Amino acid sequence: MNSIRNKQRLLRLLKYLYINTDEDHPVTTKELVEIFSEENANAGRKTVKDDIDVLVDEGYDIVTNKSYYNSFFMGSREFELPELKLLIDAVSSSRFITKEKSDILIRKLSGFASKYDAEKLVRHIYTAERLKSANAGIYYIVDRITDSINEEKKVQFQYSDYTAEKVKVLCHDGELYVVSPYALIWDDNHYYMVGYYDKREDINVFRVDRINGLEISDERAVVAPASFNIDDFAQQVFNMFTGEKQEVVLECHNDLMKSVIDQFGEDVVTWKITADTFRTKAYVCTSQTFYSWVFQFAGKMKLVSPGPVVEEYKKMLEKALMHMSL
Repeated sequence: MNSIRNKQRLLRLLKYLYINTDEDHPVTTKELVEIFSEENANAGRKTVKDDIDVLVDEGYDIVTNKSYYNSFFMGSREFELPELKLLIDAVSSSRFITKEKSDILIRKLSGFASKYDAEKLVRHIYTAERLKSANAGIYYIVDRITDSINEEKKVQFQYSDYTAEKVKVLCHDGELYVVSPYALIWDDNHYYMVGYYDKREDINVFRVDRINGLEISDERAVVAPASFNIDDFAQQVFNMFTGEKQEVVLECHNDLMKSVIDQFGEDVVTWKITADTFRTKAYVCTSQTFYSWVFQFAGKMKLVSPGPVVEEYKKMLEKALMHMSL
């Protein structure tokens, strides 16, 4: 019985030090003796010292402050505090994770710190105005895609789109897409699956949050071409907008609603202009990359305001035409 209690005491000690101590919050031998005595754990000054020595010998970074009543704290953990801050901010700002799942993951991540540092980590996290996915299944779709890549199997799923009224509908009347996944790419707070699309016989990109009912097929995946390099592919396909952030108004053809929602999220402000067009208002970082994004729609999207942004866009187009005529 004493042997079992000793093992329990060792585990309780490790858990207590992990949760309740850090450099600013050490615990003394006397305090530990009192804590374990209350739990009837048969603890004394010598047993505490012996247990600490066992944990240190096993590789735990427990620091001892020498004094009459020595004090102890957990010196380092799996993650340093700045690393946890980085991970928590990435989770909180990620669009593909729902707010509910973000809260769960943030609580789990904060558990790698002392309770004092955990409070600091979550105190200033603010996600209310950040675009978050409403699709709770994305987390598990990513997991299945990862499994299919590892197992070299195809996946099949339905893909969604948006009407001009922002109604979500299935593409091609719910047709099943059959794809051989090669990689998952996280770009601009969205997850994308890159893979060989059987129907088009080519490598395509699919937004994970627009994938519905994904299942892993028994069919073997199509092997990626020898010339395919995911890093080169990502650089060619994905862009980041950098520059001065300001509000712009865009006028778009109805069939661009999908592209607008892809870029700005489902809560983007839109309103009808004609039977064929709508306008949208959003904050963007204006730059050549942004202007190129507008230009790619071949006149189906145009800048309406503010005036300086419209003028800058026109100058860029004029410069491009001038270079073409040289």
